[in-house]
Amino acid sequence: MRPRLPRESSSLAVAGLVAVNLVPLVGVLLFGWSLHTLLVIYWLESGVIGALNVPKILLASGSAVPENFSATINGRSVDLSGPTEPKEGLHLYPGNVPIAGFFVMHYGIFWVVHGVFVLSFPAFAPGSGVGGFGVGTVLLGVSGMVVSHAGSFLTNFVGREEYRATSPGVQMKEPYRRVIVLHLTIIFGAFGIAMLGAPLAALLLLVGLKTAADLHAHLKEHERAAERRREREAGETRGGRRGEAIEVT
Repeated sequence: MRPRLPRESSSLAVAGLVAVNLVPLVGVLLFGWSLHTLLVIYWLESGVIGALNVPKILLASGSAVPENFSATINGRSVDLSGPTEPKEGLHLYPGNVPIAGFFVMHYGIFWVVHGVFVLSFPAFAPGSGVGGFGVGTVLLGVSGMVVSHAGSFLTNFVGREEYRATSPGVQMKEPYRRVIVLHLTIIFGAFGIAMLGAPLAALLLLVGLKTAADLHAHLKEHERAAERRREREAGETRGGRRGEAIEVT
């Protein structure tokens, strides 16, 4: 029988994620936030996710190489495996820097292209009710996202020691799994709302869909982390048993 495993993600992190996703809901209901405002906030949130992945890559001490995935810089292949001699506890690994650099370049291009689309969205949907956005409003919406994702980083990646079971190469892939689903949800939802003239009910539906997609992606991310932890612990147990047998012989 498989042992009962701890929850894949901290309940505090889950509660924080849901809470900050309710901020745009309040903004739409009470302060008349426009579709454009929501799109800008969600775009900046994807930047926060990417920025926090950099220290995750640098701290990753696992050794697994991601399947069907490679990276090259100036024609040279980047070693995506982790440190050969991981240390106990939390450490930054200089050998992970090239992988982090590749991620910043690749994800940065992805994020900027998406930003161009978001900032020019009114041109794609003229007369759709898409309004401008205030800097203060956007900062209010994004600040909650920063607190939520930073809290998850501290409670899950650091506190639950997820960094021990993920390699820099595997960790480099994680934001794409999450952000691409969110981007597709938001983009298709935005076009649908624009066609309807951005009614209140449609804006609320977009917030609800994004929240559900974000929560699902969050749980799946930490489910994968828990699976990697189980595999690492199983490998350590088998290795320990083999070592004991050899010593006895």
